[in-house]
Amino acid sequence: MNLLEQAKKMSMIYKSNPKLDVIFVGGSVSRGWDDRFSDIELFLIWDEPPDDEDRMDPIKAVNGTILDFHPYEEGEWSETYLADGTKFEISSFLTSTIEAYIQSMTKGDISLDKQCLIGAFADGLPLKGERQFGNHAESLFPYPKILKDNLILHFFNFDGRWQNREALIHRRDSLFLHSLLVEVSQKLIITLSAVNDMYIHHPGLKWLRETCERMGARPDHLTERIHRLLTYTDPARSVEELEGLIAETGQLLQDRLPHLDLTDQLERAKAVRPGVKGD
Repeated sequence: MNLLEQAKKMSMIYKSNPKLDVIFVGGSVSRGWDDRFSDIELFLIWDEPPDDEDRMDPIKAVNGTILDFHPYEEGEWSETYLADGTKFEISSFLTSTIEAYIQSMTKGDISLDKQCLIGAFADGLPLKGERQFGNHAESLFPYPKILKDNLILHFFNFDGRWQNREALIHRRDSLFLHSLLVEVSQKLIITLSAVNDMYIHHPGLKWLRETCERMGARPDHLTERIHRLLTYTDPARSVEELEGLIAETGQLLQDRLPHLDLTDQLERAKAVRPGVKGD
């Protein structure tokens, strides 16, 4: 039995609860990306708040082993358990929370945590409440123009940390430099996702290759170049590779979104902290 079949089987146990409006499977399983390391992400959308019994009874029904069981925090109830050797991650939200998140996206809210839930909806496979799920999913597109602009202006932005790159190479400050390489690479992926009308699906930007392959507009060989710049033994080559990706992304933005004034961002991307004698 594959993971999607297991998800459908588990959803049958949850379906009997009348408080539940929608059940859908998300994550790698819904996108067809799952592998032998994957778990099952089930999203439960409730008409009224679930109590501990609502959450525990399905786990007991399959003799599951609870790994985590979190109280209501920041709009979500969540639990993780093992059943028949498969890990299930359950995320529960009220219907009103989903509607508020969708509304906030249409107003340009750049919260990545909210966007990850929206991204799960965009790629989800409904197992209960198909009509209501479809209504929510349809409201996510067309991708909001204000969200695209806000994300690009916020994330295609390079502060003093990036301008310190030559100093970090000179000092062999490898830990700081590598954290910077990751940070800037993540900014580019978020920027390019917005350009391509793609909602972020994970705060850690998992599934890099699969995500990049979805992008119709991107620098050539994006995945391979990010992999290279994070694995070069010569930090100067890593920085040079990333400088090239920033420049190409900047050109792509200017070509596709000429209404955005990115002059300051592009100048900051090129700027380097000047050396000082004895520094």
